[in-house]
Amino acid sequence: MRAPTDLTCGVCGETAEAVTHLAECFECDRWFHLNPYSNQPGKDCGDAVIGPTDGIETTCNDCIEAAERRRVAALGPDRAKAEGLAGTVLGGQVPLPPARPGQAPTEGRRTFRRVDDE
Repeated sequence: MRAPTDLTCGVCGETAEAVTHLAECFECDRWFHLNPYSNQPGKDCGDAVIGPTDGIETTCNDCIEAAERRRVAALGPDRAKAEGLAGTVLGGQVPLPPARPGQAPTEGRRTFRRVDDE
């Protein structure tokens, strides 16, 4: 892991207290505030998630917001809002059906089918 050349956050422009309070964005390679402790106060200008290979991926708020804008532009505002609500209520476990009949579901997601009692 490489270290930043200075302790300035690429998102807010403020200086971090220590290098341990900065993380590198996987999208844009800028360093940003990321509090490594959940039990201590600190500033977060991004987020960290467990990636598909079980490694930690860190992303700054600017890149998170840009990805959300791209998602909404690709789906349309109504569909994006519906998927966001379904993900919130259902925890992202059950995907929405395709937008139009005959449209393939999103890759990597299984659709469900209704089974009526006989």
